[in-house]
Amino acid sequence: MSILVINPNSSQKVTDNLEKILVAPPGIELAFYTGPPEAPKEIDGERTLRLSEKAVLPDLLKKTYIQMLGIMQATLLYSYANARLNKSFVLTSTSGWNALLDAAIVSFTGTDTFPSKKFQRTRALDVLVLSLSDPEEFKKITDRVEKFLHEYRDDDIDCVLLGCAGMAGLDEKLTAKFPGIVFVDSVKIGVEFLTGLMHFHQ
Repeated sequence: MSILVINPNSSQKVTDNLEKILVAPPGIELAFYTGPPEAPKEIDGERTLRLSEKAVLPDLLKKTYIQMLGIMQATLLYSYANARLNKSFVLTSTSGWNALLDAAIVSFTGTDTFPSKKFQRTRALDVLVLSLSDPEEFKKITDRVEKFLHEYRDDDIDCVLLGCAGMAGLDEKLTAKFPGIVFVDSVKIGVEFLTGLMHFHQ
């Protein structure tokens, strides 16, 4: 069985990082897709999201017709599936995503209001997607995470959902820096959930 890992922007750097950090589950082969040249280099809000959708979706529909799982859905599934967790928030790249991802949480839960007992509001690192994996940005990233955890110190936060594929590979580094907090790599958990779905539907 194989899983196609989709990078919906045209930056090969993001895809290369995904290939480096992802380990295929037993019996699974991983293939990788990078958006065509007309897709944006990075997706930092609604405008570039629409541009990516316009460029990537028709191309993908030619290549695949099977089940897909988004990284946002995967992290939210994890937050509900892990009964040990108290409360989470999504950590994203730039603030243009904050309202969109909070709205996506509401949509996912099937409610009309933000599920504040389970989640805090999305926070942004204000680091460009293409720079998230750069070692020189890690200090800024940890400073921002420390600030957010301090602001949410009374909210019983014990899980941070890494809401951008550009953050792939940061989970282990952040866990080492902030013991007691679970950092969920959205791409890694997406591969694991999709593997389970594929086995279930065999």
